[in-house]
Amino acid sequence: MSVRISNNTMEVFNPATGEDITNISMTTLQELDSILQKAKTEAEKYNYSSFFRRQKLMTQLQKGIVRRTDEFIDTICSETGKKPDEGLMEVFISLEHIKQSSHHLYEALGKRSRRSGILKTRKAWVEYEPMGVAGIISPWNYPLILTVSPLVEALLAGNTVVLKPSEHTPLTTQLLKRVWDESTERPELFQPVYGAGEIGNALVTSPFTDVICFTGSTAIGRKIAEACAPLFKPVILELGGKDPMIILEDADIDRSVDAAIWGGLSNAGQTCISVERIFAHEKVYPEVVEKLKREIQTLSSGKGETPIGAISVDVSLEKIRDQVSEAKNNSDVFEGNADEGRFIPPCLVVNPPFEAKILQEETFGPVMTIHPFQSDNDAIELANKTGYGLSASVFGKSRKRINFISRRINAGVVSINDVLTHYGIADLPFGGKGLSGMGKVHGKEGLRAFSHQKSYMDNRISFKAEFWWYKRSKKFAQVLRKLIKWQYS
Repeated sequence: MSVRISNNTMEVFNPATGEDITNISMTTLQELDSILQKAKTEAEKYNYSSFFRRQKLMTQLQKGIVRRTDEFIDTICSETGKKPDEGLMEVFISLEHIKQSSHHLYEALGKRSRRSGILKTRKAWVEYEPMGVAGIISPWNYPLILTVSPLVEALLAGNTVVLKPSEHTPLTTQLLKRVWDESTERPELFQPVYGAGEIGNALVTSPFTDVICFTGSTAIGRKIAEACAPLFKPVILELGGKDPMIILEDADIDRSVDAAIWGGLSNAGQTCISVERIFAHEKVYPEVVEKLKREIQTLSSGKGETPIGAISVDVSLEKIRDQVSEAKNNSDVFEGNADEGRFIPPCLVVNPPFEAKILQEETFGPVMTIHPFQSDNDAIELANKTGYGLSASVFGKSRKRINFISRRINAGVVSINDVLTHYGIADLPFGGKGLSGMGKVHGKEGLRAFSHQKSYMDNRISFKAEFWWYKRSKKFAQVLRKLIKWQYS
């Protein structure tokens, strides 16, 4: 863990150095209930706020984060063990999401006319209304961006927010709350709560939350879906992945290899969209393996100037080591270097058996596997071998083949000749299928995920009675039959 819990207190420490950082009091169930009741009361007022006012709040938050950029980087790195450049990237992507989400607010949630068809005297339109109180549970691997993104979308949609960050990384949310309060002077709209599973469960099942957004493991996501189902409570689940990368024989091999290294090892592989499985066409497979092996063996995980940081939580550390240990019994494994402590050496596992844990379970570490394939259909079958469906990537030059493969991969997002970057495109919907979750964040779809769609119809010309009401003309059926033939035959 990067936190020790005792006597209703979270003792946060740096997973890279082991140094204690600070203690945070956990929110009690009674405090949570009080916070939720206040959020519900505030929601009844904020729900009717103007788009302009909501956008102004986001601009204020954006400027507040910019002013505290270095403090955010230090906080993110100290409680996750990641590198400063990775912390800076989180700040950058968070700011881009705030700006773009705010920019698209009118387009996403503004009043939209609909065709009224044959009923020409009727005016039809759709509006989007806030749900009320959004309960958000954010993860530890990206404690700023994976908190900011749903928070901003929920607030822009007109909801108040009660947010529980991971117990492993509460400090980034604590800083975000301070910046929000200082910048917006509307502290009541965003309230964080702190704790582990008990608080998260209470937030999910509370009658005061109207929508739940959870980012985390598939196992916990399934429990949240089960808890929300009998309550008919909407839920957005951004869960795990086992993302494939397909390298065709006409791909730029050097770019593909560099992309795999970045996509698989960034943030020490603790990314739901990291490259975990590589499939290279048999014609280029030996070259790809050799170049990946060479790159992997030059990289290090550790303190200081090494490019790869620490594994943030114990459960991940144990799972990664277990998968690699099993792989060494049945596959060729090539590793880089690692300091002692909570560091895993970057690792390439060559052609492991498909029943191995490293192919059946999410790894969430700096470890990649690689297999050859013969045909495009083989590549598709291999890519779809797990129940996950978050993201995938295809590298090559033939657009015809790339399109054929991309449309048949089970994934919420497919990147072409690139990896990870799609998450930084704030207008592009993000979300998976299957074991990777349900619902979308980002873009217009993310704003609408925190909204109720309401349909309206206005009869602009009202007669004393309508032609089809009970006092209808005896010629009603005759006229309707003629209308059917005229309009639809």
